[in-house]
Amino acid sequence: MKERASDIVFRTIKENIISGKWVSGTKIMSETQLASELNVSRISVREAIEKLAALNILSKKQGGGTYVNDLQPSIYFNSLIPMLTLDRDNYMEILEFRLIFETQSMGLCVKRCTDDKIEELEECYHRMVKYEYDEERFTDEDLKFHMLIVEGANNSILKKVSEVLGEILRYHQKKLYKELGPGGGIKEHKMMLEAIKNRDEELATIYMRRHIERTIEDIKNTRID
Repeated sequence: MKERASDIVFRTIKENIISGKWVSGTKIMSETQLASELNVSRISVREAIEKLAALNILSKKQGGGTYVNDLQPSIYFNSLIPMLTLDRDNYMEILEFRLIFETQSMGLCVKRCTDDKIEELEECYHRMVKYEYDEERFTDEDLKFHMLIVEGANNSILKKVSEVLGEILRYHQKKLYKELGPGGGIKEHKMMLEAIKNRDEELATIYMRRHIERTIEDIKNTRID
């Protein structure tokens, strides 16, 4: 399905905030500038900005432009917009949460996922291999693989939490890629995929747990800041 123009604008603004390019208090580009830069209509830009304003991410000042709000922790999950700055300790805590969350999601996925979802996972894995040396694409496919597993668990609340985690981790995953490369991840994702295809719940959850535990140990031994 083709991405809607307003969704492209929404995602672009969100990524600028996530990356720290637009910090709290920043006056963002005008609707005209955004429309020109993204090659979309002003209506699409306005729709995205209105949505972000409704989520309390942006504030519009009549005659004065649009500004990034001071994002408080209480709105992160409500808005599905992640925390903008995560230090090493925060990142470790997120991975510790993932150790529980994704291991249990894996068990449900093995039991509930459709053959079509398994096919999506396999295609995603092959793209990871294809883009092994492309930081941007590999990171996206890596995270998509994990999100597909949660989708396969067929639980709407788990899916929402996964979406939040995906956005939080995307920026930091790129740093991890630069430090460690994709090698271990590719092998571990292959093992998880095969266990899912064989509908082996026990083995699949073991592989997921080991994958995240290995990531935690790697982070302890490298500089992620």
